[in-house]
Amino acid sequence: MPFYHEEEATAERRPDVAVAGSIAVELDWVLHAASQPSFRRDHATLGRVYDETPRLGERVRALWGAPETTTDLGGSMELAVLAHHAGLLLTLDAEELLGRLEDLCVSAPVDLRLASETEEDRASLRNRLARLRSSAEHRRAYAEVVRDVWSAIRPDWMRNGLRSVEAAVAARRQIQHRGATWQEIAHSAHTPGGHLLEDLVASLPPEGIIAVVPAYFAHLGSLVDLPGMVLIGVRAEGSGAEARARTEVLARRLKTISDPTRLAMVEVLRSAPSTVTELAALFGLAQPTVSNHVKILRDAGLVATSAEGGRRMLVLQRDALDALLDGLQSMVAPSRQADPTGRRPEWERGMIGP
Repeated sequence: MPFYHEEEATAERRPDVAVAGSIAVELDWVLHAASQPSFRRDHATLGRVYDETPRLGERVRALWGAPETTTDLGGSMELAVLAHHAGLLLTLDAEELLGRLEDLCVSAPVDLRLASETEEDRASLRNRLARLRSSAEHRRAYAEVVRDVWSAIRPDWMRNGLRSVEAAVAARRQIQHRGATWQEIAHSAHTPGGHLLEDLVASLPPEGIIAVVPAYFAHLGSLVDLPGMVLIGVRAEGSGAEARARTEVLARRLKTISDPTRLAMVEVLRSAPSTVTELAALFGLAQPTVSNHVKILRDAGLVATSAEGGRRMLVLQRDALDALLDGLQSMVAPSRQADPTGRRPEWERGMIGP
Protein backbone atom coordinates (compact mmCIF):
# COMPACT_ATOMS: atom_id res chain seq x y z
CA MET A 1 0.00 0.00 0.00
CA PRO A 2 1.17 3.54 -0.53
CA PHE A 3 2.70 5.38 2.40
CA TYR A 4 1.78 8.99 2.97
CA HIS A 5 3.96 11.42 4.86
CA GLU A 6 4.53 15.13 5.18
CA GLU A 7 7.53 16.40 3.32
CA GLU A 8 9.95 18.34 5.47
CA ALA A 9 10.00 21.95 4.57
CA THR A 10 13.28 22.95 3.01
CA ALA A 11 14.77 25.76 5.05
CA GLU A 12 15.40 28.83 2.97
CA ARG A 13 19.09 29.53 2.83
CA ARG A 14 19.96 33.09 3.66
CA PRO A 15 23.16 35.00 2.91
CA ASP A 16 25.88 34.56 5.49
CA VAL A 17 27.03 37.47 7.64
CA ALA A 18 30.78 38.00 7.83
CA VAL A 19 32.24 40.47 10.33
CA ALA A 20 35.84 41.42 9.56
CA GLY A 21 38.25 44.27 9.08
CA SER A 22 39.47 45.26 5.63
CA ILE A 23 42.73 47.00 4.85
CA ALA A 24 41.35 47.78 1.37
CA VAL A 25 38.40 49.65 2.89
CA GLU A 26 40.75 51.48 5.29
CA LEU A 27 42.95 52.65 2.44
CA ASP A 28 39.96 53.65 0.32
CA TRP A 29 38.86 55.91 3.18
CA VAL A 30 42.34 57.43 3.43
CA LEU A 31 42.45 58.07 -0.33
CA HIS A 32 38.95 59.55 -0.17
CA ALA A 33 40.07 61.94 2.60
CA ALA A 34 42.48 63.67 0.21
CA SER A 35 39.50 65.41 -1.41
CA GLN A 36 37.32 65.72 1.71
CA PRO A 37 38.52 68.35 4.25
CA SER A 38 35.86 67.26 6.75
CA PHE A 39 37.37 63.75 6.83
CA ARG A 40 40.79 65.19 7.59
CA ARG A 41 39.45 67.40 10.36
CA ASP A 42 37.65 64.42 11.84
CA HIS A 43 40.69 62.17 12.08
CA ALA A 44 43.95 63.41 13.58
CA THR A 45 46.15 61.09 11.53
CA LEU A 46 44.58 62.01 8.19
CA GLY A 47 44.79 65.71 9.00
CA ARG A 48 48.44 65.39 9.97
CA VAL A 49 49.43 63.21 7.01
CA TYR A 50 47.92 65.47 4.37
CA ASP A 51 48.97 68.69 6.16
CA GLU A 52 52.58 67.59 6.55
CA THR A 53 52.86 66.07 3.08
CA PRO A 54 50.64 68.23 0.84
CA ARG A 55 52.29 66.74 -2.23
CA LEU A 56 50.83 63.35 -1.30
CA GLY A 57 47.32 64.78 -1.30
CA GLU A 58 47.97 66.43 -4.66
CA ARG A 59 49.08 63.10 -6.12
CA VAL A 60 45.97 61.33 -4.81
CA ARG A 61 43.66 64.02 -6.22
CA ALA A 62 45.48 64.02 -9.56
CA LEU A 63 45.21 60.26 -10.07
CA TRP A 64 42.07 60.37 -12.20
CA GLY A 65 42.35 63.81 -13.72
CA ALA A 66 39.50 64.32 -16.17
CA PRO A 67 36.06 65.14 -14.76
CA GLU A 68 34.46 62.11 -16.40
CA THR A 69 36.54 59.82 -14.20
CA THR A 70 35.84 61.70 -10.96
CA THR A 71 33.07 60.33 -8.78
CA ASP A 72 30.29 62.53 -7.47
CA LEU A 73 31.79 62.54 -3.97
CA GLY A 74 35.44 62.42 -5.01
CA GLY A 75 35.36 58.94 -3.52
CA SER A 76 37.67 55.98 -3.79
CA MET A 77 36.30 52.45 -4.08
CA GLU A 78 38.80 50.89 -6.46
CA LEU A 79 40.74 49.04 -3.78
CA ALA A 80 37.60 47.46 -2.35
CA VAL A 81 36.58 46.29 -5.82
CA LEU A 82 40.04 44.95 -6.66
CA ALA A 83 40.46 43.26 -3.27
CA HIS A 84 37.03 41.63 -3.56
CA HIS A 85 37.90 40.42 -7.05
CA ALA A 86 41.02 38.74 -5.63
CA GLY A 87 39.37 37.33 -2.49
CA LEU A 88 41.37 39.75 -0.31
CA LEU A 89 38.65 42.14 0.78
CA LEU A 90 38.09 40.77 4.28
CA THR A 91 41.72 40.77 5.34
CA LEU A 92 43.97 43.18 7.23
CA ASP A 93 47.12 42.00 5.44
CA ALA A 94 48.28 45.15 3.69
CA GLU A 95 51.51 43.62 2.40
CA GLU A 96 49.74 40.90 0.42
CA LEU A 97 47.24 43.31 -1.09
CA LEU A 98 49.83 45.93 -2.03
CA GLY A 99 52.25 43.29 -3.27
CA ARG A 100 49.67 42.07 -5.77
CA LEU A 101 48.06 45.40 -6.58
CA GLU A 102 49.45 45.99 -10.07
CA ASP A 103 48.64 42.42 -11.13
CA LEU A 104 45.11 42.78 -9.76
CA CYS A 105 44.61 45.92 -11.85
CA VAL A 106 45.34 43.93 -15.02
CA SER A 107 42.19 41.86 -14.50
CA ALA A 108 40.08 44.60 -12.90
CA PRO A 109 36.37 43.87 -13.39
CA VAL A 110 34.63 46.53 -15.46
CA ASP A 111 31.09 45.14 -15.75
CA LEU A 112 30.03 45.58 -12.13
CA ARG A 113 26.41 46.25 -11.23
CA LEU A 114 27.27 48.68 -8.40
CA ALA A 115 23.62 49.20 -7.52
CA SER A 116 24.64 51.15 -4.41
CA GLU A 117 25.95 54.02 -6.55
CA THR A 118 24.40 56.78 -8.61
CA GLU A 119 24.44 56.34 -12.37
CA GLU A 120 27.20 58.94 -12.67
CA ASP A 121 29.37 57.28 -10.04
CA ARG A 122 28.89 53.86 -11.62
CA ALA A 123 30.14 55.21 -14.94
CA SER A 124 33.08 56.96 -13.27
CA LEU A 125 34.15 53.92 -11.29
CA ARG A 126 33.90 51.61 -14.30
CA ASN A 127 35.97 54.14 -16.25
CA ARG A 128 38.63 54.19 -13.53
CA LEU A 129 38.84 50.41 -13.44
CA ALA A 130 39.03 50.27 -17.24
CA ARG A 131 41.97 52.70 -17.16
CA LEU A 132 43.77 50.57 -14.59
CA ARG A 133 43.16 47.51 -16.70
CA SER A 134 44.36 49.02 -19.97
CA SER A 135 47.26 51.26 -18.95
CA ALA A 136 50.47 49.90 -17.44
CA GLU A 137 51.58 53.47 -16.74
CA HIS A 138 48.40 54.22 -14.81
CA ARG A 139 48.68 50.96 -12.88
CA ARG A 140 52.20 51.86 -11.78
CA ALA A 141 51.17 55.38 -10.75
CA TYR A 142 48.12 54.11 -8.84
CA ALA A 143 50.06 51.38 -7.02
CA GLU A 144 52.85 53.82 -6.13
CA VAL A 145 50.41 56.35 -4.64
CA VAL A 146 48.59 53.67 -2.64
CA ARG A 147 51.86 52.34 -1.26
CA ASP A 148 52.99 55.84 -0.28
CA VAL A 149 49.65 56.48 1.43
CA TRP A 150 50.02 53.22 3.32
CA SER A 151 53.55 54.18 4.44
CA ALA A 152 52.23 57.51 5.72
CA ILE A 153 49.40 56.07 7.82
CA ARG A 154 51.00 52.76 8.81
CA PRO A 155 52.53 53.92 12.14
CA ASP A 156 49.17 55.11 13.50
CA TRP A 157 47.42 52.06 12.06
CA MET A 158 49.79 49.71 13.88
CA ARG A 159 49.64 51.73 17.11
CA ASN A 160 45.90 52.49 17.26
CA GLY A 161 43.93 51.44 14.20
CA LEU A 162 44.51 47.70 14.21
CA ARG A 163 43.58 47.43 17.88
CA SER A 164 40.42 49.49 17.39
CA VAL A 165 39.25 47.39 14.45
CA GLU A 166 39.99 44.09 16.18
CA ALA A 167 38.00 45.23 19.22
CA ALA A 168 35.07 46.35 17.05
CA VAL A 169 35.09 43.08 15.11
CA ALA A 170 35.13 41.05 18.34
CA ALA A 171 32.22 43.04 19.79
CA ARG A 172 30.03 42.53 16.72
CA ARG A 173 30.92 38.85 16.50
CA GLN A 174 29.72 38.46 20.08
CA ILE A 175 26.36 39.89 19.02
CA GLN A 176 26.34 37.56 16.02
CA HIS A 177 27.02 34.49 18.17
CA ARG A 178 24.04 35.38 20.33
CA GLY A 179 21.80 34.97 17.29
CA ALA A 180 21.35 38.60 16.31
CA THR A 181 19.90 39.49 12.91
CA TRP A 182 22.14 40.97 10.25
CA GLN A 183 20.45 44.33 10.87
CA GLU A 184 21.47 44.20 14.53
CA ILE A 185 25.01 43.11 13.69
CA ALA A 186 25.45 45.94 11.18
CA HIS A 187 23.69 48.59 13.22
CA SER A 188 25.44 51.88 13.92
CA ALA A 189 24.44 55.50 14.26
CA HIS A 190 25.03 55.90 10.53
CA THR A 191 23.81 52.60 9.09
CA PRO A 192 22.17 53.45 5.75
CA GLY A 193 18.42 53.51 6.05
CA GLY A 194 15.52 53.41 3.63
CA HIS A 195 14.90 50.71 1.06
CA LEU A 196 18.34 50.70 -0.56
CA LEU A 197 20.11 48.48 1.97
CA GLU A 198 17.17 46.10 2.33
CA ASP A 199 16.82 45.84 -1.44
CA LEU A 200 20.51 45.12 -1.94
CA VAL A 201 20.48 42.38 0.69
CA ALA A 202 17.30 40.88 -0.78
CA SER A 203 18.97 40.72 -4.19
CA LEU A 204 21.88 38.60 -2.91
CA PRO A 205 22.01 34.97 -4.05
CA PRO A 206 21.66 32.26 -1.35
CA GLU A 207 25.44 31.89 -1.22
CA GLY A 208 25.91 35.66 -0.96
CA ILE A 209 27.58 37.47 1.93
CA ILE A 210 26.61 40.47 4.01
CA ALA A 211 30.00 41.84 5.03
CA VAL A 212 30.02 44.08 8.09
CA VAL A 213 33.34 45.93 8.10
CA PRO A 214 34.36 48.15 11.04
CA ALA A 215 36.90 50.70 9.79
CA TYR A 216 39.24 52.87 11.84
CA PHE A 217 39.67 55.57 9.19
CA ALA A 218 35.96 55.66 8.32
CA HIS A 219 34.27 59.04 8.54
CA LEU A 220 30.75 57.72 9.02
CA GLY A 221 29.97 54.56 7.09
CA SER A 222 29.71 52.97 3.66
CA LEU A 223 27.47 50.80 1.57
CA VAL A 224 28.88 49.06 -1.49
CA ASP A 225 27.23 46.57 -3.82
CA LEU A 226 29.76 43.98 -5.00
CA PRO A 227 29.31 40.68 -6.86
CA GLY A 228 27.74 38.27 -4.37
CA MET A 229 28.29 40.67 -1.49
CA VAL A 230 26.81 43.72 0.17
CA LEU A 231 29.50 45.56 2.12
CA ILE A 232 28.26 47.59 5.08
CA GLY A 233 31.06 49.73 6.49
CA VAL A 234 30.74 51.01 10.04
CA ARG A 235 32.99 53.26 12.02
CA ALA A 236 35.20 51.51 14.55
CA GLU A 237 35.38 53.52 17.74
CA GLY A 238 38.92 54.74 18.16
CA SER A 239 41.02 54.11 21.22
CA GLY A 240 41.29 56.70 23.94
CA ALA A 241 44.71 57.62 22.60
CA GLU A 242 43.31 58.26 19.11
CA ALA A 243 40.38 60.23 20.45
CA ARG A 244 42.77 62.38 22.45
CA ALA A 245 44.98 62.89 19.40
CA ARG A 246 41.95 63.88 17.31
CA THR A 247 41.05 66.65 19.77
CA GLU A 248 44.56 67.79 20.62
CA VAL A 249 44.87 70.51 17.97
CA LEU A 250 41.33 71.70 18.61
CA ALA A 251 41.92 71.88 22.37
CA ARG A 252 45.18 73.81 21.91
CA ARG A 253 43.49 76.39 19.70
CA LEU A 254 40.54 76.71 22.06
CA LYS A 255 42.95 77.25 24.96
CA THR A 256 44.75 79.88 22.91
CA ILE A 257 41.65 82.01 22.32
CA SER A 258 40.28 81.44 25.84
CA ASP A 259 42.43 84.40 26.85
CA PRO A 260 40.26 87.52 26.35
CA THR A 261 43.14 89.62 25.03
CA ARG A 262 44.10 87.05 22.38
CA LEU A 263 40.46 86.56 21.42
CA ALA A 264 40.13 90.32 20.99
CA MET A 265 43.27 90.33 18.81
CA VAL A 266 41.69 87.65 16.61
CA GLU A 267 38.63 89.88 16.27
CA VAL A 268 40.79 92.86 15.28
CA LEU A 269 42.83 90.83 12.77
CA ARG A 270 39.63 89.42 11.29
CA SER A 271 38.90 92.93 10.00
CA ALA A 272 42.39 93.70 8.66
CA PRO A 273 46.07 92.77 9.11
CA SER A 274 47.97 94.75 11.75
CA THR A 275 51.45 95.17 13.20
CA VAL A 276 52.57 94.42 16.74
CA THR A 277 53.07 98.16 17.29
CA GLU A 278 49.52 98.91 16.17
CA LEU A 279 48.08 96.20 18.42
CA ALA A 280 50.11 97.47 21.36
CA ALA A 281 48.72 100.97 20.87
CA LEU A 282 45.19 99.72 20.40
CA PHE A 283 45.20 97.60 23.57
CA GLY A 284 47.42 99.89 25.64
CA LEU A 285 49.97 97.10 26.22
CA ALA A 286 53.74 96.92 26.08
CA GLN A 287 55.14 95.55 22.83
CA PRO A 288 56.82 92.53 24.54
CA THR A 289 53.43 91.57 26.02
CA VAL A 290 51.76 91.80 22.63
CA SER A 291 54.63 89.88 21.03
CA ASN A 292 54.11 87.06 23.54
CA HIS A 293 50.38 86.91 22.74
CA VAL A 294 51.17 86.90 19.02
CA LYS A 295 53.67 84.04 19.47
CA ILE A 296 51.00 81.92 21.17
CA LEU A 297 48.52 82.69 18.38
CA ARG A 298 51.16 81.86 15.77
CA ASP A 299 52.14 78.58 17.45
CA ALA A 300 48.46 77.56 17.38
CA GLY A 301 48.39 78.26 13.64
CA LEU A 302 45.86 81.07 13.97
CA VAL A 303 48.11 83.94 12.94
CA ALA A 304 50.91 84.29 10.39
CA THR A 305 53.36 87.07 9.54
CA SER A 306 53.50 88.70 6.12
CA ALA A 307 55.98 91.32 4.87
CA GLU A 308 54.31 94.31 3.25
CA GLY A 309 56.37 97.33 2.21
CA GLY A 310 59.02 96.71 4.85
CA ARG A 311 56.42 96.19 7.62
CA ARG A 312 55.74 92.84 9.28
CA MET A 313 52.00 92.45 9.21
CA LEU A 314 50.07 89.96 11.34
CA VAL A 315 47.48 88.11 9.25
CA LEU A 316 44.67 85.97 10.60
CA GLN A 317 44.72 82.41 9.21
CA ARG A 318 41.07 82.14 8.28
CA ASP A 319 41.32 78.50 7.22
CA ALA A 320 42.61 77.57 10.68
CA LEU A 321 39.85 79.57 12.34
CA ASP A 322 37.22 77.92 10.13
CA ALA A 323 38.68 74.50 10.94
CA LEU A 324 38.47 75.31 14.66
CA LEU A 325 34.80 76.28 14.37
CA ASP A 326 33.94 73.32 12.14
CA GLY A 327 35.80 70.90 14.39
CA LEU A 328 34.03 72.17 17.48
CA GLN A 329 30.64 71.99 15.78
CA SER A 330 31.19 68.48 14.41
CA MET A 331 32.26 67.28 17.85
CA VAL A 332 29.52 68.76 20.02
CA ALA A 333 26.68 69.33 17.56
CA PRO A 334 27.12 67.22 14.40
CA SER A 335 24.68 68.06 11.64
CA ARG A 336 22.20 65.42 10.62
CA GLN A 337 20.07 67.57 8.37
CA ALA A 338 18.89 66.32 5.02
CA ASP A 339 20.56 67.64 1.91
CA PRO A 340 18.54 70.73 0.86
CA THR A 341 19.08 69.80 -2.80
CA GLY A 342 16.96 66.70 -2.28
CA ARG A 343 19.78 64.36 -3.27
CA ARG A 344 20.04 61.00 -1.58
CA PRO A 345 22.13 61.37 1.60
CA GLU A 346 25.81 60.73 0.94
CA TRP A 347 25.91 58.06 3.63
CA GLU A 348 23.51 55.99 1.54
CA ARG A 349 25.96 55.47 -1.26
CA GLY A 350 29.60 54.49 -1.64
CA MET A 351 32.31 55.75 0.69
CA ILE A 352 30.44 58.38 2.60
CA GLY A 353 30.43 61.28 5.01
CA PRO A 354 28.63 64.53 5.78
